[in-house]
Amino acid sequence: PYAEFARKYLGIDARTEDSRSYVVKSLRMTPFIEADPSAAHVLDVGQYSIASPDLLKLTSQGLVSIPGDFSGRSETWRFPSYMDSGRFDGTGAGSNFSSETVELYTLSENDGVYERISVRQNQVVAKSVEQKAAETASAIFRLREKREQIITGDTDATFDGEALGAAVAEITRLEEQYMTLFLGYTDYSVQKMNFDFTPVPDEQVYVVFRISDENGLVPADDMSGRPVLAVLKNVERLSQAEVTETAERGKQVEPLIYYRVPAVAEVAVSDGTKLLSCSRVQFYQLGTTLSMPVRLEKR
Repeated sequence: PYAEFARKYLGIDARTEDSRSYVVKSLRMTPFIEADPSAAHVLDVGQYSIASPDLLKLTSQGLVSIPGDFSGRSETWRFPSYMDSGRFDGTGAGSNFSSETVELYTLSENDGVYERISVRQNQVVAKSVEQKAAETASAIFRLREKREQIITGDTDATFDGEALGAAVAEITRLEEQYMTLFLGYTDYSVQKMNFDFTPVPDEQVYVVFRISDENGLVPADDMSGRPVLAVLKNVERLSQAEVTETAERGKQVEPLIYYRVPAVAEVAVSDGTKLLSCSRVQFYQLGTTLSMPVRLEKR
């Protein structure tokens, strides 16, 4: 409430309007494996069975894979949780009232002559906002002076052990409490959300999500926010020799199991010119499909 008087009584600039801003504090990239519906293969073993069945297992998504951990993500609460920093109730440094002297005049008759006589009267009035701002500023300077005296020893009071730290901490707390009347306070909220992006061949830049000044984290198709980009660089795939060898094996009659070797790429996530995260990630969508022979045995 005293922001407009901050320059006059404290010599500092204070904002006079509410503002809202969002900043990314942490970001984590987690790859998830999904079945590719465009790459389905059938293995017909007839009257035979696979010699090493423990090598393979059928996942819940219909993937035939080697044993491993393909558990899904954990859900997080998407709505922000507000942490209230407080209000200005009970923060003032003095009373809300003051007394002022009003000079009134009355007529008095003396031998037929009327004389005007002044009468002083005290009355209680509410302080103006500027008066309360001036009192609060004076209290702040008194606290600072008292803290300096305690720290430098320029005081008649003696503080031993933890008492010195406790006194300084309490004075600092009161100063910060009074300063909020000039500078305001800040409410913090934590917002957690999950966003997915699926890479496709011959595309390197993806809008993962956006940051809105009003709503915080929003999906990539919400044009109200600025984009947060993921850029794929240095995509590493299998050499041509390994791919050719697998293609020659595919011409054989023996049964084959097809699998996909992921490509490894460097992923840089940035908010404008600010780099948020940079890591090497495996992408099966950009990988190469290979095959391996299956040893069969009679049942």
